[in-house]
Amino acid sequence: MNQNRAKVNPITLRSKNCIVNSLLELMNEKPYSMITLKEISEKSGLTRQTIYRNFSTKEAILEHYVDGLYNDFIEIISAKESITFYDLLITYFEYWYKNREFLKKLIDDNVFLILLDLHLKYINSMGTNEKFIKLTFISKDEYFNHFLAGGLWFVLKKWIEEDMKKTPEEMTDIILNTVY
Repeated sequence: MNQNRAKVNPITLRSKNCIVNSLLELMNEKPYSMITLKEISEKSGLTRQTIYRNFSTKEAILEHYVDGLYNDFIEIISAKESITFYDLLITYFEYWYKNREFLKKLIDDNVFLILLDLHLKYINSMGTNEKFIKLTFISKDEYFNHFLAGGLWFVLKKWIEEDMKKTPEEMTDIILNTVY
């Protein structure tokens, strides 16, 4: 979904990318809860003022990165000619499979919950996107979208906790056989 995005200053974009990459590197070195904005500043080589100019909290940095992952997913699914529920699910599981190390880290660091609100955000945005409007599982109803976001979030979490032993195809079949 190509949202109208305001032009971003290249320096700001470069700073944000540096900050995000520094957080991700630190997450590979130690638990998320032990990382400070001061450490992110030191790792990135940017001042704390620059960090705060771009992100108010460490959580905002992580959310910015995850938001980018969701944007990538929406672009991938939007590029398909026609979309069925199967197409959406298989693409969903394949996409997150590629990002499994990051997701595992979120679970290990007890910050996987960040995905839940973003699941909801993107499911709601799909409900207003003409490309997805014909799909029976996409709705403008907020209660249904909460139900769908929560269900997908918990299924994804369970799949990751089981080391993704099932293939994306098997996961898609499990959901399709449960829903239909």
